[in-house]
Amino acid sequence: MSINFRPLTKYDANYSKVIALYKEAFPGAQRIPAWFLRYKLKKGKAGFNILYEADTWIGLIYATEYKDIVFVQFLAISESFRSDGYGSKVMDSMKYMHSGKRIVLNIEELDEQAENYQQRIKRKAFYEKNGFSSSGYIVKEPAERLEMLILGGNISKEEIEAMYKNLFGYILGFFIRPQVIKI
Repeated sequence: MSINFRPLTKYDANYSKVIALYKEAFPGAQRIPAWFLRYKLKKGKAGFNILYEADTWIGLIYATEYKDIVFVQFLAISESFRSDGYGSKVMDSMKYMHSGKRIVLNIEELDEQAENYQQRIKRKAFYEKNGFSSSGYIVKEPAERLEMLILGGNISKEEIEAMYKNLFGYILGFFIRPQVIKI
């Protein structure tokens, strides 16, 4: 069975579960500010979707597009469905929906000193199993360093910078400029 992507709305029966999962799965430093997310949703910006298999809620994904690049910013599977292959099913659906496009995402940089080092290794192995490889870049945000992975080609530093500028818009993009570092 395939995964269904339904746009997040406050009227969805699982809205509160989605928000709780978002807060649980992503530390404050990684989350998009709530006001910015509300603004994007009100403006009809696509990207934040609730994941279903048939009528069963399984998780959430937030992805934006820039030219031929799909940037997966958040993907979380509900705890009760983890390790059941749903993450791979979501990735398969993404590959199908965005055939011919490059898909990128960031993961925490592998750092042996990090408390969650083993989790970071598993996360990278999961994405590699699903066809992703290192883009050759680290994205340094104010609170952390993230390795950018890519599926379906390569990406340049200029494309990454333009993608972030497009994501944040003109005003916010002026203040938020992640540093892109070649590995």
